[in-house]
Amino acid sequence: MTISSRTKLFFALILILCVSLTLYYSSLNYFFFQDDFFEINISRAGNLNEYLNFFKFRNDIIAYRPISLQNYFFLSRVIFGLNPIGYRIFTFVLLFLSSILIAKIVEKITANKKTGLLASFFWVTSSIHFMSLSWIAAGYNIIGTFFWLLTSVIFLNYLKNHNFGFYILSILVFLLTVGSFEFSVTWPIIFSFYFIFVLKNPPLKSLKILAPFILIAISYLFFRLIFIKVPKIIEYQVTFNLDSVKALFWYFLWSLNIPEEFKKQAVNNLIVFNSKFLSDFWLLVLKNFIGAIWIVALGITLPLFYIFKQKLHLNNRLIVFSIFWFVAGVFPVLILPNHTFTMYLTFASIGIYFLIAYLITVSKRIFIAVPILGIWLFTSYTTLSFYKVNSWMINAQKTAHDANANLKQSFPTLPANSAVYYPLNSHWEKQALSGHAFIKAIYNDSSLLVYYNKYDLIEDFNEGLTLPVNIYLPR
Repeated sequence: MTISSRTKLFFALILILCVSLTLYYSSLNYFFFQDDFFEINISRAGNLNEYLNFFKFRNDIIAYRPISLQNYFFLSRVIFGLNPIGYRIFTFVLLFLSSILIAKIVEKITANKKTGLLASFFWVTSSIHFMSLSWIAAGYNIIGTFFWLLTSVIFLNYLKNHNFGFYILSILVFLLTVGSFEFSVTWPIIFSFYFIFVLKNPPLKSLKILAPFILIAISYLFFRLIFIKVPKIIEYQVTFNLDSVKALFWYFLWSLNIPEEFKKQAVNNLIVFNSKFLSDFWLLVLKNFIGAIWIVALGITLPLFYIFKQKLHLNNRLIVFSIFWFVAGVFPVLILPNHTFTMYLTFASIGIYFLIAYLITVSKRIFIAVPILGIWLFTSYTTLSFYKVNSWMINAQKTAHDANANLKQSFPTLPANSAVYYPLNSHWEKQALSGHAFIKAIYNDSSLLVYYNKYDLIEDFNEGLTLPVNIYLPR
């Protein structure tokens, strides 16, 4: 009895899920930290009017993400309370669903199921997801990518079946994408390119079909410029210069499982590392760069060699489209060259994985996939192992976890309109707890305050603070 293709696909997806979960299972155990507490506090709603306020532009946030942040934290708080595991499982489920959508989109574009599965595997097992899965507030990248991909699948179904219902549904889901992350503005750009360049449709026809998406994206950018003020600090300085090109180079390397920390250690140059870092982590550098070189060799160079040698048909338009996807996908943060993180690759990296998967399958040398997948998993595991020990997020969540346990043990409840003096060892620990947001969140009371050093407490008392103060005494 032969096994149906649908059954094979099901087991392939289950295997991909298990591998990804094995790589990232430790992220499920981390506590809330930093922006998580702020988001918990601004995502409370006791009535319809307060809920609708989620969708307003706020002057204390530099982003507009009511779906992926306020709604996400509101619903998660209702369902899971303050159990971070529930939040993280929900994000991981969306990660896996997104990998299925990637497989479907790439299959629809290339008419090849293996290409879709390969691209999906590269994406869902990539080390780029560490921040988005380990930091709940950064999960908006996965939520936004999910809606971006869902919009794409529905729109591609419309192009195939000409069912107007799919067209309307794709517009509605695109609105959820816009409410989830800034990379939503790339959807009309990338699909206009696909519609005109890959499918060879006239520009006027493309404009007619994609007009609602373009109008929504332009409206979003217009209102964002008016209502959201970007802080005048170097991290958010908008420019496009040589540093932007360097950032693009690093985003490409990060998509091949190079650790994010490598860019920080390349002081005032491209890839020459800080000598102290290189002395301490030379083996990690060696492993990851050799791995990246082999991935490029086996995933791009060798397939191209076979394709040209055997004179196989190669759709150059798809090659250009995959590269365009990557560059256009990461462009919204290339204009912020001083503000670079691997989590911004959640969506853009799909273009790179699409390219590698397409070249491997077109070369008809599927055996290439065996060593490249082995190398891929090795480099991803190596990078994630480095993150789990050295990432600032590990210490931040531990600080928050310990502070929560200590305070709840000393003060199971706190009266409203009171304060707590909870001394910390350093300023970054205060940042991990997001100031007063920490105590407001864990006690579900916006009237509470917390002081992490005596100087701030004395200063506020001198300025008229009259709240009773509970003093935490370490055990």
